Amino acid sequence: MKRILEELGVTKGELIETAFKLYVPHGLSEKEAREKFAEFLEKYLSDVNVNALLHAGILLNREFDLEGDPVCLVADELLGIDIAEYIAGSRGVFEFIRYDKAKHGVLSKLPPFLDDVVGGLIAGIMSKIYGD
Repeated sequence: MKRILEELGVTKGELIETAFKLYVPHGLSEKEAREKFAEFLEKYLSDVNVNALLHAGILLNREFDLEGDPVCLVADELLGIDIAEYIAGSRGVFEFIRYDKAKHGVLSKLPPFLDDVVGGLIAGIMSKIYGD
């Protein structure tokens, strides 16, 4: 999955930088939190369920010819929410909303579906860091 994301312009470094644009210090130093993020990223990029949802978003992005991000489209948010919730439960959902509204970093450059599945991955991992 890491290779596929990189081919789509989503590198590990960009994921980390995007995640930490909304970072809230909470007992870990930012350096420690970044290290944890990198560990969780490796774990969840090899998880079959996260991979299935990420692939769904990638394939939908390729198959749909969408202009912009239509207001009526909610399937993309649902995939992002599913990823965040799978990783971190309801805390992940709340964190997904923060990232989805802000659309910082690499999320601002990605098309519908891809921005939300990547946002769900980031939000879920950040929630795990906050909860640990």
